[in-house]
Amino acid sequence: MKTKKCVCALMMAFVLCIALLTACSNDASSSESKSNASVSVSEESPESSVVEEPTQTNDADETYDPSVTGAYEDGSTPEFSGVKLRLTIDGEEVVIAMYDNTAVDALLERLPMEDLSFFDLSGIEKPIERLEEPLSLGEEEPGYDPVTGEMVIYRPWANFTIFYGDFRYSPELVPLGKVESGLDILSSKTEDFTGVLELMEAE
Repeated sequence: MKTKKCVCALMMAFVLCIALLTACSNDASSSESKSNASVSVSEESPESSVVEEPTQTNDADETYDPSVTGAYEDGSTPEFSGVKLRLTIDGEEVVIAMYDNTAVDALLERLPMEDLSFFDLSGIEKPIERLEEPLSLGEEEPGYDPVTGEMVIYRPWANFTIFYGDFRYSPELVPLGKVESGLDILSSKTEDFTGVLELMEAE
């Protein structure tokens, strides 16, 4: 009787050991599966879950070319004279390279021009208020297709404007020059402002 009880006890102990070993094996497999799943997600994460913010760059200064000019109706372009003007706004300077034409000659005779009042027009240009004494157009025939950065006379008002945005061809425009540096100063002005326009001494 005691022998049978010992055998039963041994058999139960054996069954319990097998059950414990089976449970440990299942736990190990489960852990391994979870580990593999984690690795799989981790490998995919750089492409699927990590989104890089685009780098915002202001390439206006990089793409702006002060040597590029607009064109007359016949496709010809103005030539630079080598003369430069300084437009001073709140202590900051805008340098303008002038073209070689009679309209520019007439403008130079009026310099320096102080307390020029500028305002924004259509979000693309900064014209000056109409002058009591209109600017002379010289012998230049109007008609011009300006590019960003150009200074032109607007024939009906006989004043000038500086484009900080692109504009279409107009028979009422006469080219004066091109902003060489400081166009961002003009484009950043959200309110009316005043400036002084004067001849720069040759270096």
